[in-house]
Amino acid sequence: MATKFKIEKFNGSNFSLWKMKMRAILLKDNCLLAIGDRPTEITNDNKWKEMDGNAVANLHLALVDGVLSSLTEKKTAKEIWDTLTRLYEAKSLHNKIFLKRRLYTLRMAESSSMTDHINTMNTLFSQLNRVRAKNRGK
Repeated sequence: MATKFKIEKFNGSNFSLWKMKMRAILLKDNCLLAIGDRPTEITNDNKWKEMDGNAVANLHLALVDGVLSSLTEKKTAKEIWDTLTRLYEAKSLHNKIFLKRRLYTLRMAESSSMTDHINTMNTLFSQLNRVRAKNRGK
């Protein structure tokens, strides 16, 4: 019996973390290749259509209705993935400033645990590092 994994549906925030989890699910379900260009070694159209269909289904089920409704015109996993990346992936200077501001002004709420606070800080550090790495690559 196959193991089922459930991730929190993407609602427009923390795309980088959702993206990492989604790639893991697509890899587990043997359809990760469908979010990229079709490899030349996959010559069987039925196999490719099945892989793409599985990836599309996984993506649809991992999005909240508001995000999914903006993707109704997208038919392939690659189209969906590229659109989500274009819309939500943090690459801009504005996002870098926003993340730094959030990090510098972050304060631990009295009602939260130290673990939650550290996790929030680590998430911000991780997002900021991804933005820096992408900007260095340009």
